[in-house]
Amino acid sequence: MEYDRLPRSPATMRETLSPYLGASEPGPYAKLSISVPSALLDVVRSVADETGTSVSGVVAATLRRLVDEVEQARLDAALDADRAENLEFARAAAPSDAALLRDLKW
Repeated sequence: MEYDRLPRSPATMRETLSPYLGASEPGPYAKLSISVPSALLDVVRSVADETGTSVSGVVAATLRRLVDEVEQARLDAALDADRAENLEFARAAAPSDAALLRDLKW
C-alpha cells in the first residue's frame, strides 16, 4: 500500500480520528514495541503533528477505531443472520397464517 496516497488533509484526519483521539482510558498503560513500514511511520507522525497529539495517541486512536469497526462488522453480520432467519420463518408461516386469517370470523 502506498501510504503517501492516504488523505493528508488535517481536517479529514481530525474528523476521522476525533472520536478516538479524545478518548482517555484509565491506566495502567502498557508499553508496546511494534515495527511498521517507514512510510507509514511518517504518515503517523504527520497525523500526530496535525492533530496535536502524540504518536502513541494516534496509534491508540487508530486501534480503537479498528476495534470498533470489527465489532460493528460482527454486529452487522449477526443482525443479517437474524434478519434472514426471521424472513425464512415468516415465509414458512405465511400459508398457515393466511389460512387462519381467511377462516377468521370478523
